[in-house]
This record gives sequence, structure tokens and C-alpha cells, in this order.
Amino acid sequence: MSQSTDNMLPLEPAAAGSELRAVLKMVVPTVITMSARAMLDVVDFKLVTLIRDPQEAATAAAAILPAQMVVWCYIVLGMGTINLVSTYVSQSLGRGRPEECSAYGWQVLYLALLFGLTSLPFAPLLRGIIYSMPHAPQVLDREYAYASIVLWSLAPTLAAEGLAQFFNGVHRPWVTTCSALEANVINVAVGAPLMFGWFGIEPMGIEGPAWGTVASTSYRTLRLALTMLSPRMNDAYATRRTWRPSPRRMLDILRVGLPTGVQWFSDVFVWMFFVTTLVGRFGTVHQVATNTTWQYMRLSFMPTAGVGVALSSLVGKSIGRGDPSRATRDARTACAITLSYMGALTVLFLLAPRWLMHRFTQDPRAIDIGVGILACAAVFQLFDALAIVYLSALRGAGDTFWPSAFSIAAHWTIIMGGGWAAVTWLPQAESLGPWVVASALIVIIGVFFWLRWRSKRWMKIRLFREDRATTVPTGAVPEPAESPCGVA
Repeated sequence: MSQSTDNMLPLEPAAAGSELRAVLKMVVPTVITMSARAMLDVVDFKLVTLIRDPQEAATAAAAILPAQMVVWCYIVLGMGTINLVSTYVSQSLGRGRPEECSAYGWQVLYLALLFGLTSLPFAPLLRGIIYSMPHAPQVLDREYAYASIVLWSLAPTLAAEGLAQFFNGVHRPWVTTCSALEANVINVAVGAPLMFGWFGIEPMGIEGPAWGTVASTSYRTLRLALTMLSPRMNDAYATRRTWRPSPRRMLDILRVGLPTGVQWFSDVFVWMFFVTTLVGRFGTVHQVATNTTWQYMRLSFMPTAGVGVALSSLVGKSIGRGDPSRATRDARTACAITLSYMGALTVLFLLAPRWLMHRFTQDPRAIDIGVGILACAAVFQLFDALAIVYLSALRGAGDTFWPSAFSIAAHWTIIMGGGWAAVTWLPQAESLGPWVVASALIVIIGVFFWLRWRSKRWMKIRLFREDRATTVPTGAVPEPAESPCGVA
């Protein structure tokens, strides 16, 4: 697997077209899935801006993003770790081991429970964490009200993410797509009536969307678990025989996934500090501006992350089959797709920033601040695409330690160090100073991950102990035809 791919012959047009279709077959549903996940938070933000009392709406709009980021600090260590199950599943698929696919898939439920239990001792710290932020008292109250409820979604979120990665790993992404879209419906159906007080319910304000999040993540976990047990999935992957806990497989996932989990936790913690402290110190209007622009960044980042999820599975399957040159070509195709999408958003952010800001806020000062932040986003969009694509490709190959170590070091040095320097030495730049620093971070990590992939060190990684000679030829895995939404 360590052979060079520098001198690969160009593919015939028909073969290249076939590979593009294979990439798009995975990319399209995963992009929809990740966009749907982003919409959960965007819809929650939009809902709170519609609260009838303008002052309450502004307070909730300032509170919801910091509250979400605090909760993600509880979730993300487990999520980043469990996310790597797709690497084992996809490589098992490529090796012709369908029962291994489902055996690794089931372990995420036990790992989700494990991470959920280990987070419980930290739950009482939530109030102290939130009330230590330099925000207005009424904003802090709303942050705690939202976060204390959403924390109940911790275990379901981890379980749903892990099961989704199983389906992505076996190249059945439409199952995860349908479950994500259905979860959005549940989120609105539960959150909106509770927030506005429909059907005779006492209005709950920002707590309504929080309960919507808990309901939607719980639904998605149940939906994915039942689909995994369906006759179609059982026939292909023996899912009803492989549900038992496997310490060896859980340790495999932890060994490769924990560096990513630590990185995700570090990244989210740093960005939480960025939003709550570096930006939050400049007041509520700067929080509203950042929270508003963040919604657009979600809509740019999450579809691109969807391409990354698809790419991880494609790379893993190609490596499992002993075909690294195919993995290289898939990464190149995914990069072209994401650069095109992010490039279009760069143009939009530069040409229509005020129009975009008006969709969420009418505050002239917040709009002015948001225009500057969107300009920063326009600068780093293309580099963000590079970072997401090539980090995802590296994860598909099992190359997690050094990329994670670099990301952690870069975030703490540039955001924590550089961002603090910006607000201390250039306070006249206000919240735009930290955003300029954040742009530099994304440019640097995008270039690093691209260079890491081109170094081909990932070709030397072996996740499985067995001899490579046991790998079956391409096509030996019985992949079932996918029915609509994965329902058998």
C-alpha cells in the first residue's frame, strides 16, 4: 500500500466519469445530512429571534450560540472519538468483512453510554461555567436555561452520530439523511409550540427549542437503531448477531478515535472561549453580530463537512481494498467540489453581506459589525475547504495523531494567544480583531492538512493486524440495494 501514486496514468474519460458518479453518490446525501444537522441550530436561532418581545428576542439571540458551544464541550470528546467508527466500518467493507462492519457499528452504543456516564460528574459545573462569562445578567440566565436542558441530549446525540457513521461506513448514506431530515421536523414540532405557547401551553421562551433538540436527537437514535436491526441490514451485515459488547473493538475505536476526540474537544473549547470571552467582552451587540454570522458559517461549513464524511468512507473502503490511488483520486474530486461551493459563498459574503445580516437582525450596529466578520469569512472559506477535505481523508486512512496534535497546538497558540493579544493590544478593533486572528488560523491549518495528505505518510498505516493477503477482491462484499430512506 506504500507504492507511489505520483506517476499514475490518467484515467479514461469513462472511468473518470464513473468515479465522479461514485463520489457524488456518497457526497449528495451526506451533504444533505450535515446541512440538516446545521439547520437544527439555525432554526433554533431563527425561532428565538421571533419571540414577540423585542428585548427578549435580542437577549435570546445573544445567548443561544454560547449556550450551544458550552454544551458541545460536554459532547464533543465522545463524538470525535466515536466518529472514527466509520473508518473501521468502511475498511472492513473494503476487506470483505460484512459482519465486522456491524460489530464495530454496535460498539458505538456502548461507547456513547460510557462517554455519557463519564460526563455526569461535570454536569453540576454547568452553572458555574456559564455564570463566569462576561455577559449581561439576563443573557447569562437565558444561556443557562437553554444549556441545562440540552445537556439531556448528550447520550442520544453520541449514539445517533455513531450509528450514522456505521451507515456512512457501509455506504448507505441515505439512511442517515432521512433520519436527520425527520429529526428537523421533530425539532420544530416540539420546539415551536413550547416556545410560543401554542395549543394552550404556557410559553417557555428559549427553553422550547432546547426541548425540541432533546426530542429530535432521541428520535434519531431510535430511528437508526431500528433500521440497523431491519431484515435488509441483517441479511447483508448480520446486525442481529453482532450486537454484543466487544472490548477489543471498542479499544480499537478509542485507540484511533481518541486523538480526534481530544482535538474536537480542544477546538470547541477554544472556539467557545473565542465566542464567549474574546467577542463577548465587547457587549451584547457584538454577540448578536457574531451569532448571526455564525449561522451563515454553519451553512458553509456543514455541507463541506458532509463532503468530508463521505470522503472518509470512500478513502477507508479504497484502503481496505488495497487501492490507495483510488483514495487519492477521490480526495481530489472532493476537494474540487468543496472549493467550488466555498468559492461561491466567498462571492456571496463579499457582495451581499448587509442583505444576509438583515435576514436575522435589524440592529444597524450589529449589521455593521457583521459585515466585517463576513469579510473575514470570505477570506478563509477556500482554506476551510482544504482543511475539511484533507483532514477527513486522513481520518479515513486512520492518520489521526499528528493532524490532531497540530490542530490543537495551532488553536491554542493562534486563537487563545493571538486572539487575547488582539483584544488586549488592539481594543479599538473590537471583536473584528479576534476574527482576523481566526482567519489566520484557518488558512494555516488548511495548508498543513493539504501538505500532510500529499506527504503520503497515511499509506503506511495499518489498522488491522491481519495479513493484507486476506483482503478479498473488489465486489466481494454483498452490498444491498438501498431502499428509500433505508427502510426495509
